[in-house]
Amino acid sequence: MNKYTVAYALNLWKKSKKSQKVDANFEKYLSLSLRKFVFTQFDEQAKNLTAKQFYIYCQQVELEQVKDALTIFDIQTKILIEQGKLSENTRNNYRSALARFITWIEEQIWWKELFLCKVTNTDVAPFREKVAPKPTGGKLPFYGLRLDDLPKNILEQIEEFSQFRLSGGKNIRLPFIERRKQGEGRAFRPKIDTVKPATFKKDEQAILRFFGWYRQNYPNDELDLKLLTDVGLLDDYTYWMTTTRNVSHSTGVTMVGTGIAIAKWLNFKISKRRNWLDIPIILELQDLQSAYTEIYEQEKKEDLDKKWASKKLTHEQARQVVQFLQMLCAPNYGKHDLETGEFLSHGTRNDSAVARAWQTYLIVKFLVYCPVRQEEIRNLKLGETLFRKEDKQGNPYYEAKITNHKRSSVTAKPRHYRLPAILTADLEIWIYKWRPLIEESVKTLDGWIDFWGYGGGKVERIAPRLEAAKQGIVGEKVTNSLDVYIQQQEGKLQGAKNRIAAWEIAKNNLESHNYLFFILGKHEPESFGTPHYVGSVWKLVIAAIARGTKTLFGEERWTNPHALRHIAEAHIRVSGKAHIAAAFGALIGHSKEMGDEYASQVLSEYDLTKNIVDDWWE
Repeated sequence: MNKYTVAYALNLWKKSKKSQKVDANFEKYLSLSLRKFVFTQFDEQAKNLTAKQFYIYCQQVELEQVKDALTIFDIQTKILIEQGKLSENTRNNYRSALARFITWIEEQIWWKELFLCKVTNTDVAPFREKVAPKPTGGKLPFYGLRLDDLPKNILEQIEEFSQFRLSGGKNIRLPFIERRKQGEGRAFRPKIDTVKPATFKKDEQAILRFFGWYRQNYPNDELDLKLLTDVGLLDDYTYWMTTTRNVSHSTGVTMVGTGIAIAKWLNFKISKRRNWLDIPIILELQDLQSAYTEIYEQEKKEDLDKKWASKKLTHEQARQVVQFLQMLCAPNYGKHDLETGEFLSHGTRNDSAVARAWQTYLIVKFLVYCPVRQEEIRNLKLGETLFRKEDKQGNPYYEAKITNHKRSSVTAKPRHYRLPAILTADLEIWIYKWRPLIEESVKTLDGWIDFWGYGGGKVERIAPRLEAAKQGIVGEKVTNSLDVYIQQQEGKLQGAKNRIAAWEIAKNNLESHNYLFFILGKHEPESFGTPHYVGSVWKLVIAAIARGTKTLFGEERWTNPHALRHIAEAHIRVSGKAHIAAAFGALIGHSKEMGDEYASQVLSEYDLTKNIVDDWWE
């Protein structure tokens, strides 16, 4: 049975603050308005229900049946008033109670999810509050070297180390393995895990940071990758980072991890143990890394409240943000008075702006309702990792099948799960409307210019308008100073030139892959069409949620994709659904233990106990 019944809504209403602000006759009038004028549309006998029978009956009536309750009420009462069977005053009392109730449930996030509203061609994107810059601890100057700063021999070392990491050591011939093949004793190839290019990029950045620190402290010494296997140097580096740059010991964990990888590369030909126990330097480095890990775990606990202060949301608030982001997909924009927020006028938005809004909305919605690792969302490709299916009634749904993900190894299982139905309609719009529109737009220069809103000769009109403005001649209403107007026109002209220059690059970028989502390059046109990476999705989600929370709740929340996983795990445990925690963990790629740990980072003891403190012994 669908839980979204009239009884469900009535129970929530009684618990809400608004229910405490109505008069004593509210429940009586609401019951009568539903029994006598709304329920009778599908059950004539409902008007004979007693007050006690009414609530039991409401448990069977789904909210879908009363979605248009006010309209039904108005039609029915109008007839009765014309027949002289109902007075205006009585009708107004009944309607007031019904209107309050219906208005309240239409404000609830579950009602909006139940009756999804599509963006129409006439909708206007709502006014957005200006978002303050994201708070940071204050940026310190970068101290690392660049690849261009390194001598040739070090670049050759890094390249050789790279091949070792990317191949898992399979690019190196081991003499003792060859001897073993000839029957000269038993020996094992040391265990090395293959890494992806993105993982090695982190090793490369660690090397450049370490070399930058080392050059500052030992300017006359030569650089060598072997330096990163020196336990004393690594400890000095970590101490400097934690005391002068105020970072956690996770930096030490990462740097020593790179040092361990380098030590394995340097000793690969001499180690004869799968677990490297015959190489003392590796054991020392592993011991140092374990010590840093213990310290970092303690730091995480101490820093938890501070960490979550700027990004903690309830899951219901996150869902409200999703609803707000959908409204930003409207095809029209509104001009507002910046002081009062008063709506002044509106116009049509560029396809590029609406497409960006759609992708942002859909990615955030995906992470809220199906909080898998963002890597899985970045890797979605229709027909390869994302599949459209239909149930027996012909209703579409989507499944994800991902085998090549960062958690994949010899023992890891491929990921296969069905996406929540709440994503289906929006995926259909993105897949069959917006993505094809973008692909078609980028095929020609004219289509590309139109996509950005510069079609119809707009580019040609900007230059003469700009020149005229510089001479003090303005043929349109200027709301700001002339200097600001000139700057705006110069910005538009330069923006048009930048996009025209980037067209072929963008076209090639988009045609090189089939990812569902990709960068839409508002500020960097040359990046248009390239696949998303960790940082691009991170920034997109953080900015979108900050805008939404500022507008909805008056304060920015800087919630990132990973935090949404914590929030979902916490929600499961406080919403009376702890019994599905293990199954939910399977959906998002967590063990139950990891889910418990994630939830504990969000929830206080008060959160965990407030719903069981009364009558837990029953």
